[in-house]
Amino acid sequence: MADVFLFLQQGWKNIWKQNNIWLFSVLALSNNYFPIIQIKYELQIYITTAIGVVTTILSFVGFIGVPYLAFCFSVGKPVTIHETLTAVRKFSWRVIGCSCLTFLILSPFFCLFLIFSINNISKYHQLSNNAILLSLPLSAFSAMWDFSLVGFFKNDWGVRQTVSGAWTLFLDHAKTLAILGIILTIIFRIYSTVSGILTVLIQSGFTIASLNGLNYINPSSSLIRNILYLLISNIGSIIFFPLSASVFTLAYLKYSGVKMPSLTMKR
Repeated sequence: MADVFLFLQQGWKNIWKQNNIWLFSVLALSNNYFPIIQIKYELQIYITTAIGVVTTILSFVGFIGVPYLAFCFSVGKPVTIHETLTAVRKFSWRVIGCSCLTFLILSPFFCLFLIFSINNISKYHQLSNNAILLSLPLSAFSAMWDFSLVGFFKNDWGVRQTVSGAWTLFLDHAKTLAILGIILTIIFRIYSTVSGILTVLIQSGFTIASLNGLNYINPSSSLIRNILYLLISNIGSIIFFPLSASVFTLAYLKYSGVKMPSLTMKR
């Protein structure tokens, strides 16, 4: 458990020492702002499609940029925004390939989820709750994704080699990494629930009875078109994404035996 607290503590410290990582974290969540734009301006379909394409591209840039910046900071390598964008272009196809492989690996779980949820397919709230509950045990493997990305950045490996290396490293430290993944997911879910509670209370004039209709497991299912909820929850997401990337990057580097200026390693 010592490593769990070490990674969480140092990961939290690291994200506040970087400026560029926040820019890319905002970009990574571009698709999260899309519903706000749709709700506020009620855009026509062709404009909505165009904005959707742009936000998807921006999200992809941030999706690679955040873990890359977390990696560079952890190894004491200063990088500019331009260098980060160059890295995004360099590793983009490998990240896409890794994403496709991840989808194939997880597809049996999705099939099982659909099978067990078939009776609730018309009940969106129940379906979303089941998806959240399924994500909790799967979060034990969260480190695998970040480990794969760091494998690209550190070793310039291909998809098969980096996934294989990430899996081997994960198995060697499975307990610590599983605990980290579950803790981070629980923290995120708690923040989401608190965001929902805060939104409902503010908009109802702090009437406790207004909380009766809130979906506590997945507030977004009932507040997906609520601008205040989207704003509050996105603030947490902007912080959570760099934190998660930083935590798992530190874990990968320490367990790989890499000396890091940002982390005092205790053998």
